[in-house]
Amino acid sequence: MPHFRLDDGTRDVVGKEIAERTASSVLDSDDNEAILANIGAHVLRNHLPGQILAALESFPVTGHHALVLNNLPRQEFPATPVHGYGDEPALAVVNSVHLGLIQLLGMTPYAVDYENRGRLMRNVVPNPAAAGTTSSWGADSEFFWHTDNPHLPFGEAGLDPRGYVPRYLTFYAVRNDERVPTEIAAVEELIELLDAALLAGLERPHFVVGSPDSNDFADSPQLIEHSPILERDGISRHRARYDSGTTRGESPEAEETLHRLTEALDRVRGSELVLEPADFLVFDNYRVLHRRRAFTPGPAPTARWLRRCYAS
Repeated sequence: MPHFRLDDGTRDVVGKEIAERTASSVLDSDDNEAILANIGAHVLRNHLPGQILAALESFPVTGHHALVLNNLPRQEFPATPVHGYGDEPALAVVNSVHLGLIQLLGMTPYAVDYENRGRLMRNVVPNPAAAGTTSSWGADSEFFWHTDNPHLPFGEAGLDPRGYVPRYLTFYAVRNDERVPTEIAAVEELIELLDAALLAGLERPHFVVGSPDSNDFADSPQLIEHSPILERDGISRHRARYDSGTTRGESPEAEETLHRLTEALDRVRGSELVLEPADFLVFDNYRVLHRRRAFTPGPAPTARWLRRCYAS
């Protein structure tokens, strides 16, 4: 997994220039996404070291599962919006950084109407209204290994991504005083723990995968039937669709396969990424499972706060 850290001098130059370029306008992440992305990409391209630029631009074609970039520009932040939504124009600097990085990755950011009220940026916060749920707004329940929105079909290049499993998840960390790790594991790490019979069982289309707790739109797709958990893409790499809370077998044999999968996932080591303020993470949601263990949030104004954006 490529992992880079921006030096303090470059961080400060980039942050100052983006702040100057965004100061004269009211720039909302939903209404002005393209403007914010172009400003961020322009400044980042002019100042990031060549090695980091090359890693970003080549990431989608290298086969890497994830990339981390530490020590990006920050700004003055309001209190954590624990109820889910906040003042997007007030976050113009970090939105420009975040969206600019997505542009340098060669990806397109997008929102979906079945989640997050159709807004582009998801505030990953401990929302009291989500207590007891396995959601990005949860805290008191473990969000076991999963992929995002696995109840949708896999997409391909050149399609509107909104009706498909999100290809990439991107995050900018605002606060994480609780030091909650974001755990990720490549599908290949899981497959190494599977015997041939279990792998074959997971590749059979004998499962139903439902929508996650975060889907908040009544007319959104609810499930996908007769689906495998693991399947191969066009170049024979495995990709996964799975959420332990919404996946069930269509037969007793398939249920036993799911039980054995859970046992295997308990043995996956993965990588524990404790995202610090101003860290950026991107990973391939087709080929990476992720989880967040239960935690006790800090005081609401300074509680854990990540910013997530889907990209294709």
